[in-house]
Amino acid sequence: MREPAPTSVRTGEFGRIDISDVPVPAHVRTGTATYTPSGRVFLLYRHDDDPHGEDYYRAAVVDDDGDGFREIFAGRIPQSPTANGIRHMPFVDNRRVLLGDHVLEATPDLDSCENADLVGVEYPWGLAADPRVSHHWSEIIVSPDERIAWTTLRKDFTAFAALGRLRRTEKGYVIDGPTVISSAETFVPDPARAGFSRVRPTLGGEVKQFVRGGTAISSVGDGGRVLTDSVIQDLTEELVVPVTRAPGYDETTILSPDEQLGIVMSTRASATTDLAVLGLVPRPYANLIGRELAWAAYIYAVGGVREFRPGNVGPVLVDIERSSTDPSYLGVPLISDDDDWVYCSPMSWHPDGTKAMWMEMVRGSGRGGDPTMRIRVAHLVDRPPSDPVPAAAEVPAVPYGVTGTDAERWLATDSRDVRSARIAGRHSGYVEYEREPAAHPEAASRAELHFVDFSDDGRSVCTGWERVTSSPVDGTVYEADLLVRGDVGGEMKLRLEWSGLADGARIRFEPDESGRPRSSGHARCGDRLIRVEDLTA
Repeated sequence: MREPAPTSVRTGEFGRIDISDVPVPAHVRTGTATYTPSGRVFLLYRHDDDPHGEDYYRAAVVDDDGDGFREIFAGRIPQSPTANGIRHMPFVDNRRVLLGDHVLEATPDLDSCENADLVGVEYPWGLAADPRVSHHWSEIIVSPDERIAWTTLRKDFTAFAALGRLRRTEKGYVIDGPTVISSAETFVPDPARAGFSRVRPTLGGEVKQFVRGGTAISSVGDGGRVLTDSVIQDLTEELVVPVTRAPGYDETTILSPDEQLGIVMSTRASATTDLAVLGLVPRPYANLIGRELAWAAYIYAVGGVREFRPGNVGPVLVDIERSSTDPSYLGVPLISDDDDWVYCSPMSWHPDGTKAMWMEMVRGSGRGGDPTMRIRVAHLVDRPPSDPVPAAAEVPAVPYGVTGTDAERWLATDSRDVRSARIAGRHSGYVEYEREPAAHPEAASRAELHFVDFSDDGRSVCTGWERVTSSPVDGTVYEADLLVRGDVGGEMKLRLEWSGLADGARIRFEPDESGRPRSSGHARCGDRLIRVEDLTA
């Protein structure tokens, strides 16, 4: 297999990185691609002359230098109305690919396929027909020992993650032992202080990758902060560890086989669309109101960038240890030199750990049809990988998981909204939390935090407030006026207003009725200052 000529080169902490495109035949309308366990590329695509309809696909395998293109499947892949499209997650046996509602089974394997069958997957708890569910899966992953984990979205804008074991039957695949692995509740009573609450770690999120041999999951969570972060959720104890700590919008992280590196979907290399102004100042429990910001932040930083707004969303290559501990660490951006191309999922690693792959699309090309896509590969020329993390010999049941009739009751309960709570600092003060949920999906929700001389460690004290009012139709307003005193002081004095989601969540800088700008202000932490006015509308 020849090494493709690089279209661009990066250098930095990881040495030389050659970035190139995966060549595909001219008749291929590139869809999405991922590395297989054998190191080839699994490609899902269409021809221009294929039957009309969104459920007709072709699948092929090809080397990442373009050699050995081999089509292995062509036909309908039916989608449930509550499925989130199609994904492709190869099993470690290099014979099967989890697509979402189906598994593609290749005989004898993907590389030398002579026949491929589409076999259905039945999700538990009647999720596909549940009137409370908008997507019975939005993300799916499969583990080395053939467990499946997925994220379900509900119509009340809540979500939960679950996992179980895939089992092949004569009719298809079923999921044994389905287990909810999301938080059942955010607040629990503080046993040391009557009338106060403690905040539990936020479990769940959008599942992205089984890691640590299948004993943990890399997912998109909140990491305890106002914007989304990548986190690793342990499946052996109730523990969530942030993978990204940069102040801006970080989403998916896919770890290398040795789990020392990661490629991150991130806005950190796109200063004019990076919402770091919201996350620069560390303060407690900002994630409690970050939930109200989630859709506006996503549409602004991701959806709008892919559609019309100049900027990018990654990927960025990071050292996992540094990324997990240093908020100032940025890694090495792998974004395109051509501003017209924007990152898209999925991301994957070659099994030898020397290459990472992702997709890019031409900004705005998806209007009214399939977007113009390309497959990108970054080859880490100078960095020899360590041995891959081996699959765990045995994975115990998730100790905090909710199963059986308890899970059925959990899923049958409407959103567990807590309207107010007071959280005591371990050293001094408290935080007052208030929330008013939306009366219906198009109405506004509101959340507010008040910090009263709050300190957990005695070295950093937070005073002030931040609040969000959010409507998918009318838009979102975030305001903050808070001060952090301590070893590294900081402050937030700002107002950010976005238009509705259908309008691309544009930042509104025009004056309000009183003549003041709708969006203005700054955040400062130490000697770093970020201004709202420097963001792109």
